[in-house]
Amino acid sequence: MLLLCLVLYPGLRAQDSPAEIIILGIAQDAGYPQLACEKECCHRVFKNPILAEKVVSLAIYKKSEDKYYLLEASPNISTQHQFMHEEYQARLAGVFVSHAHIGHYTGLMYFGKEASNSKMLPLYAMPRMKAFLETNAPWEALIANGNFEIEGLRNLDRLPLGDSVFLQVFKVPHRDEYSETIGYRIIGPNKKALFIPDTDKWQAWDIDIRRLLKEVDYAFLDGTFYDGKELPGRNMSSIPHPFVVESMAHFANLPPGEKQKIYFIHLNHTNPLLDPESEACKKVKAAGFNIAREKMSFKL
Repeated sequence: MLLLCLVLYPGLRAQDSPAEIIILGIAQDAGYPQLACEKECCHRVFKNPILAEKVVSLAIYKKSEDKYYLLEASPNISTQHQFMHEEYQARLAGVFVSHAHIGHYTGLMYFGKEASNSKMLPLYAMPRMKAFLETNAPWEALIANGNFEIEGLRNLDRLPLGDSVFLQVFKVPHRDEYSETIGYRIIGPNKKALFIPDTDKWQAWDIDIRRLLKEVDYAFLDGTFYDGKELPGRNMSSIPHPFVVESMAHFANLPPGEKQKIYFIHLNHTNPLLDPESEACKKVKAAGFNIAREKMSFKL
């Protein structure tokens, strides 16, 4: 069995690691609080703005090269990049987008001439996602203007990200209205990780996700909804994310060390796991699982 890796919590750094994963956001696409939300979950952020959460995104930081790769271009990309620049003195070396839902690619707009006006920044996308960006405004302008150099991905591609770090992408089942959807396998010199921010239920997979867990040290998995009660009056079958309670049941028979690898991420504004003091959080921790938090850092 793989040994559980040391996890560094907010404010701590993996100083002796040549590469790290850094959590830049944990919220579902629309963020927290969410526009026009009149629920108590969002009202409490108005009363205490420090509780707000950025949209899901990870950084792969290469310490030896003072650069990082961004996984998901969220609407909060400006603040997320500023954090990497100020805290890690890292330049952005490339952007990966998993699919064409708003929280995962719309941050690309801030690389245009109205904002940072980047120059031929590598942008990685699967074939349908690449075609979506190349044929729809305003994204096509970013490519035509030379803000991005778009590079196509293929299923199970394994890309080198400098020395000793690789990124492998793989298709996952999801609502693919405009593009396919991918997950990521991050391969470092010492540790490996899964990042699957968006997927349909585990039963829709062709392979058993538990097999993939055995091959990695960390797994950042879709935890959009805690259970099916969060959106009363909404047909939850039309948004078939694996509920956190379903995932905990699916992984219930795993050894404790395997469970500890799992960090739920991509949390909807209604998800009680956003509140570290909630009963739902206590249940997740008591069951042996974890919840991703912004600024967590993981050695690779």
